[in-house]
Amino acid sequence: MAANGLLYTAQFTSVSVTNAIQDIWEIQAAAGVPVIIHSWRVIFTPVITSGVAQDVRIPLQILRRSTAGTGGSAVTPVATNSRNTVAAASTVTRTVVTTQGTAGNILDGEIASVIVPFERIYTPDQRLVIPGGTKLSLFMTTAPGAAIVTSSEVYFEEV
Repeated sequence: MAANGLLYTAQFTSVSVTNAIQDIWEIQAAAGVPVIIHSWRVIFTPVITSGVAQDVRIPLQILRRSTAGTGGSAVTPVATNSRNTVAAASTVTRTVVTTQGTAGNILDGEIASVIVPFERIYTPDQRLVIPGGTKLSLFMTTAPGAAIVTSSEVYFEEV
């Protein structure tokens, strides 16, 4: 099934993520503009000791939030099709460290390895819907033990 709305990506590259519990992504759907998540990808750069990548396991959750977090950096979504000249209505924030919003329903969770990228590509029937005016986060539930260099992207559709 093809997308029916406007497709966007938000990304960041080689950001030092602090040693703290935080939302890697917080997406706020604009009022009246639902968002559909098509995929997430997170790449951690492992620490190399004596030529060997040191594996660290990082618990991740995808969850709804009932309030917005504070801190982090705004990311301007970019249209994936050059014919789409409409700015995204959603607010996208990366690495929300200071305070996470109030947690709601957990939709998914797993323990990711820093050696293997975390990636979720949803089939059309599995795609996550963020109703207009609500929030969804990709949440790192435990501090990684040290700052870790991270790159990530999320693909989403506004309908």
